Amino acid sequence: MFQKKSTVRTAWRSLRGGFAAIAMFSMVLNLLMLAGPLYMLQVYDRVLTSQNLDTLIALSILLGGVFVVTGLLDLIRMRILARLAARFELTIGAPILQSAIRRRVQGKASGDNSAADVAGLRDFIAGPTLTAFFDAPWIPLYLGVLYILHPYLGALGLAGAVFLTLMALINNARSSDVMQEANQARSRSDRLFTASEQNAELVHAMGMTGDLARRWTALQHDTHRLKSRVSDRIASFSVMSKTTRMALQSGMLGLGAALAVTGQATAGVMIAATIVLARALSPIDQLIGQWRTFLAARGSYKSLRALSETFPEQPKRLALPRPQISLNAVISQAGPPLAQNATIGGVDFALSAGDVLAVIGHSGSGKSTLAKMLAGIWVPQRGAIRLDGNPMAKWDPENLGQLVGYLPQDVQLFDGTIRENIARFSTSIDDTKVLAAAQAADVHGLISTLPDGYATEVGNGFHLSGGQRQRIALARALYDDPFVLVLDEPNSDLDTQGEQALRNAIRHASERGAITFVMTHRPSTLEAVNKVLTLSRGTQTGFGDKEDILRPRQQAAVPNGASPKPAAHPIVAQPKTGAAQ
Repeated sequence: MFQKKSTVRTAWRSLRGGFAAIAMFSMVLNLLMLAGPLYMLQVYDRVLTSQNLDTLIALSILLGGVFVVTGLLDLIRMRILARLAARFELTIGAPILQSAIRRRVQGKASGDNSAADVAGLRDFIAGPTLTAFFDAPWIPLYLGVLYILHPYLGALGLAGAVFLTLMALINNARSSDVMQEANQARSRSDRLFTASEQNAELVHAMGMTGDLARRWTALQHDTHRLKSRVSDRIASFSVMSKTTRMALQSGMLGLGAALAVTGQATAGVMIAATIVLARALSPIDQLIGQWRTFLAARGSYKSLRALSETFPEQPKRLALPRPQISLNAVISQAGPPLAQNATIGGVDFALSAGDVLAVIGHSGSGKSTLAKMLAGIWVPQRGAIRLDGNPMAKWDPENLGQLVGYLPQDVQLFDGTIRENIARFSTSIDDTKVLAAAQAADVHGLISTLPDGYATEVGNGFHLSGGQRQRIALARALYDDPFVLVLDEPNSDLDTQGEQALRNAIRHASERGAITFVMTHRPSTLEAVNKVLTLSRGTQTGFGDKEDILRPRQQAAVPNGASPKPAAHPIVAQPKTGAAQ
């Protein structure tokens, strides 16, 4: 049967070699663990009867050496697991981040915390729960030793192991579903906490702090209620397991004593059987106590595997030549990936290198949707946007990203330096291009006044105003001279000086041959454009030269015989039939 490609499954399978080494170490460790019972058997049955101190000293020295070797092997096993955990995290970390980005781009809500899932799996691999799984297969070895000591002892040990195993299975059946519900409840409360923190200024200004805190507290109550149910169930089985194990050890001691009294076993057998039983039941007892960790790790694995399979790495596509001539768009139907209905349609225009197109329309007319289509974020359901005749959907996303400069409405800078942000966190930053982009956005002087200049930390570091962030984001969009420049409400936070810098940047991009799109409703931005496209309710209502599109509206806005005056308010397209071509 065909299986979807999963980075997580592949990374887990790549650990097989390391797990095989862990299995070998576990085998040797469990064999060496028999040294303790054998020592007690010899002490009680030989040393005490012979009163020979030399034998006791020799046995003690030998046992000490075994303990040293056992400790070293256990240390090596733990260090191998720690390195396997680190390798697993490093292997899946970047692909999971890329899958999460693709999920977000496609409009899917993230109901989990993928970074926490990766960290949880890493801790599971490096933790004690996994070692218990490697020790569990050696339980039959200890039960076999008990049978060798006496069949009755072996039967008691087998009964105890079967009983604890059944408890572990019941524990799993009763806890897994509730654990999943608890994780979902935790995700809801975490999302609310993160959103409240990210929008702290809005929350504070509108007096929402107390209400959101109460809402978060209510979600946390649900989370802890479910977690308490899981914890209570696991704790109940853990206590039952420990109590059963202690009772079995006492029963083994009593049975061994009865066998010794009747002459069917020796005192050494009685003590050795008790130690062997404790070692046989230890992995089961440990697994029951750590079952919550196992359930969390299993849930994280399923979540990450589903993410990597649903949003796999895209195949590498043919590298197309850099476009230099034109952009054509014919969009019959388009909208967000999960939208039930199309939000834009009937869009048809063609631009040449150096053209600057203003897209104007009322709020909700589809400007931002069109901007995301032009930036290559979304793909039209019907239609295509072509660069020099090649559909944007056929380009490799990484290569296409180097051809596009995108400035969204909601400007975000990433945790890092201004230099890194402008260079889009390229692994090989070209400082000449960084400086050129900053100068094109007229933000070089501003950056020079900051404490550390281009090395100033932003994102979660140095505080910048909205206008400063927008101008730095404009420089990021201009980095490396992209062929397509998409500016969505680029002057929403700019002052007069910033708007002049924006117009200069648009003119500079046009002079070097870029095709620029400006989604706007401000007339000041229209000074730098030569083409205008009007949208109304998601439909193109006009397209052509700026004068041809705007002059009729300006003339219609003044009385007959009066001279048109510059618009004092934002220019917004009115619906009209047909599309001017």
